Amino acid sequence: MLNVWQDLVIRKAVPTDRSALIQLLQKKSFIHRHLGWESPLDWLKNDPFYLLEAEQGIVAALACPPDEDQITWLRLFAVRPGFPVEDAWKALWPVVISWMKEKYPGVLINSLVMNNKMEKILKRSEFEEVFQVVVLVWDIAKAIWPESRSDLEIRDMLPEDFQQVYEIDLSAFSLIWRNSMSQQQAAYQEAFSARVIEIKGKVAAYQISTTNPQGGHLARLAVDPEYQNQGLATLLVEDILNTFQEQGIVEITVNTQSNNLASLELYKKFGFKRLEETFPVLQYKI
Repeated sequence: MLNVWQDLVIRKAVPTDRSALIQLLQKKSFIHRHLGWESPLDWLKNDPFYLLEAEQGIVAALACPPDEDQITWLRLFAVRPGFPVEDAWKALWPVVISWMKEKYPGVLINSLVMNNKMEKILKRSEFEEVFQVVVLVWDIAKAIWPESRSDLEIRDMLPEDFQQVYEIDLSAFSLIWRNSMSQQQAAYQEAFSARVIEIKGKVAAYQISTTNPQGGHLARLAVDPEYQNQGLATLLVEDILNTFQEQGIVEITVNTQSNNLASLELYKKFGFKRLEETFPVLQYKI
């Protein structure tokens, strides 16, 4: 099949490739993309972002730029229809990993995988499974309303809260699940709801939620370790579920790690049901 594609070359992507990459993503291409707050194409200005190109145009793209905190996800792997997916990976991955080893030794490249073919490709490239992500669904018809605190107020998140929210992420999440400051700002811009609990003038907990054609999604929930196990997470979940209901949104999803027992117990209290399918997080150490 490779002889159909003439003059294959590998090069760095540049911002002027955006329109061609949009076309690639709009075709019936093989696509793996990171489900982050920004489009994979928003990383075009960052390295490493490499293209496999032929006379016919862009054949494949592979990108895994670290954010400003050096948190690194496999942000995009896309292959044009008709081109062997594994051949595209074998061409681009060595170039990307060589660049990463030179610039970011010791960094972990992470990938949340939702495609069996992609999982096999990554495991053959020495990615190892480190987590399983599960999806839970809340249906108002089966809702449970646990008791919650009434002595605390919840307010909308403001831009001036970003630094404190960022600091909560640093202390509450392991490295790969933290939002950098730029990701925090992107999340805020995309949010249907972004709310905080403030105690003694300090942000103690927050949540960020989004909407989609299927319903609502509780995308982010964190409590400062100083205030954990004091009912703040329960209060935030209750608040966002009520907000969704007021807008006629009655099916809500949330993702968490399969081994995060505290998180699973929290959502169970409200009647969230865990779906059977799980999604692995694979990791490659530079």
